[in-house]
Parts: sequence; structure tokens; C-alpha cells
Amino acid sequence: MSSVGTWIVWILGIATVLGGVAALVYFSEKWRQSTRWTEKDKEVDSAWWEESVLKKDYEARGCTHFGWSNSDRVAERLGQGSEVVQEVDKFNRIRYRLVNTSGQVLLCRKPT
Repeated sequence: MSSVGTWIVWILGIATVLGGVAALVYFSEKWRQSTRWTEKDKEVDSAWWEESVLKKDYEARGCTHFGWSNSDRVAERLGQGSEVVQEVDKFNRIRYRLVNTSGQVLLCRKPT
């Protein structure tokens, strides 16, 4: 094999490796984006909540105390052991935080 042929083989080999690395980076970023969850608010009222299957699911997990909290007090309530009630859409990878028309967030707390 001539010296020019050897260089061409090396250049094509390096280009193939770099192309493979670029493809791995591209597809790993796409995979990371597809595994990210989006968080959104879902406006509900107390009547919907009382009738919902979601409430029964939370009760089955041990949450029995539910209440609405102003959004500026949510962090304080989380520190006191409450958790934000969320409806999860696994197919679309969305977590909905339940809020009422006043902007209050629904929280739950397990009895101590």
C-alpha cells in the first residue's frame, strides 16, 4: 500500500471515530431530554378534588390531612412535613401541581 493510501485509511478511520463520538453525544442529549419531567399547574376546585381518584390514591399512601396553601407559604409548609399534591402524567412526563382559582396549592400531610 502506498503512503498516500495509508494516509487516506488513517483519515477515514479518524473521521469514522469522530462521527461515532458526535452521534453518541447527540443521542445522549436526546435521551436526557426525553427523560426530563415537566412541571405544570392544573387548576382544580374542591369538588373535583373530593371526587377524584387521585385523592383516594393519596389516602391509600397515608395522606389524610389535605389543605390549600398560599403559594408564598408552600416552602414553609414543606419544611413542616407537608408535601405538594401532584397528578402525574407518565406518558407525557408531566407532573401537575394542583392549584385552585385563587392560586393556592393543594398540600397533604401524613398524620404523625
